[in-house]
Amino acid sequence: GPASLCSRAAMLSARAAPSLVRAARLCTAATRRVTADALVRHVDVSPVAETSTAFVGRSVDLGWGRVYGGQTMAQALAACQKLVGGDFSVHQLSCHFLRGGDVSADIRFDCEVLSHGRSFSAIAVRASQEGAPILAMTASFQRAERGLEHQDGLGPLARGLPAPEDLPTLADRFAPHLAKVPPRLRQLYSAEANPLDLRPCEFVAPWDESVRAPRQAVWVRAKDPLPPGDEAVHQRLLTYFTDWALLGTALQPHPTAMWRRELQAASLSHSVTFHRPFRMDAWLCHVMRSPSASGGRGFALGEVWSEDGRLVASTSQEGLMRVRSTERDRPAG
Repeated sequence: GPASLCSRAAMLSARAAPSLVRAARLCTAATRRVTADALVRHVDVSPVAETSTAFVGRSVDLGWGRVYGGQTMAQALAACQKLVGGDFSVHQLSCHFLRGGDVSADIRFDCEVLSHGRSFSAIAVRASQEGAPILAMTASFQRAERGLEHQDGLGPLARGLPAPEDLPTLADRFAPHLAKVPPRLRQLYSAEANPLDLRPCEFVAPWDESVRAPRQAVWVRAKDPLPPGDEAVHQRLLTYFTDWALLGTALQPHPTAMWRRELQAASLSHSVTFHRPFRMDAWLCHVMRSPSASGGRGFALGEVWSEDGRLVASTSQEGLMRVRSTERDRPAG
């Protein structure tokens, strides 16, 4: 029950977190190649010594000036996983972003066991900095069991999307346009700085205001092999990745762009449902679409497919898409 979960967390609290500090240094080093192992350490958390249900994660500045939402979600999931134990695997998480995170401050994750039974366990976690909440998440876990199974739709290759080996990397796409990238972000879009190999099926530049259909797809794979057997790590890494590009799908049918100065864009809520086992060091394709935008908010849905056509996860995100009034936008007279 919950008491046993607290006992497990109390044992974890004796472990220090020097690896997280080293990971943060690795992820911000200007001249080093960032490895997948560094990202694994970055999305991990360490127990807080004075409590059995609180953990701390380190922040990394990717160049945006605020914490990347995927980092906070992945670390919140890590906190829940450490509390619930290895017999349970996450099958769904849902979170709300409450305010932007400060990259110069650690993030504290306070967990609460909502229920713990033979088959399912639910954990709530509150992420905060300096006492102010930045994210609230609920995650549901399940013991492995067999049951009815189906999936609807075609995998990415069966629906005609290009294979990842036939696509340039995201760094290759950006290379001819680095002059348009703010200096603080150039490392983020370089080949060395990203431990994930991202390959968009179609490159949509963040400054391109062309109108497109609200659909896109991105292949992803860790650049380095990951240790076998730790399903929880792969779930954290996928959670980290799914915050990338999903909201941008909702912008595509509008004459604006993610880097347009007048656009205020931010994630409001995000969910991931895990259907089947997968590995982040094998190719996955996030196929995204946006069915609606209204009220200054965009909504997008995603499906994560393995290269061999298995649906491994589903995603959803709602985000703020507010275009501020400017001189260019105001009518004359």
